[in-house]
Amino acid sequence: MKLLKSRSFQIILGIIILAAIGIGGYFYIAGSNNTQNTQDQLPSSNDNVQTLSPSSIGLKLEASSDDKKVRFTITDASDIKSIEYELTYNANSTAEEQSEGAQARVQRGITGQENVSLGSSSYTSSWLILGSQSANMVRYDTGVTGVNITLKITKTDNKIYQVQDSLNF
Repeated sequence: MKLLKSRSFQIILGIIILAAIGIGGYFYIAGSNNTQNTQDQLPSSNDNVQTLSPSSIGLKLEASSDDKKVRFTITDASDIKSIEYELTYNANSTAEEQSEGAQARVQRGITGQENVSLGSSSYTSSWLILGSQSANMVRYDTGVTGVNITLKITKTDNKIYQVQDSLNF
């Protein structure tokens, strides 16, 4: 107990604690920089992405009869393992958005990923709502134009391809 109350012991203990914190901080920062450098040296997965034409996979982008939903079909999907999609379009902004400073026209987007069953000769997505849906309530966007889709296709040989197409209303 006397040792804990000794002023010199407290100073030495304080120095040891500060040194441990300093050394730990140094290794933490050094480790973070190492991780960052390693990540900077890794090639981006986008470096190996090749572009395909929509016709090469039989891509068809279609709107529903009321122009409130779209879907895509791939008629040559036999060697496709998975599909990532990004659908973008322009629409009228809502009154609430405009009151918050938004422009009259805004860009909206839908993203998703689907696995394709092995051996399937074709693939059709579900209908993608041009608007928003929550708690069984759908709010369709108005004034939709310029629907663009970008697909990232992973084939069964794990090669990645990109396909783009558009649909005008």
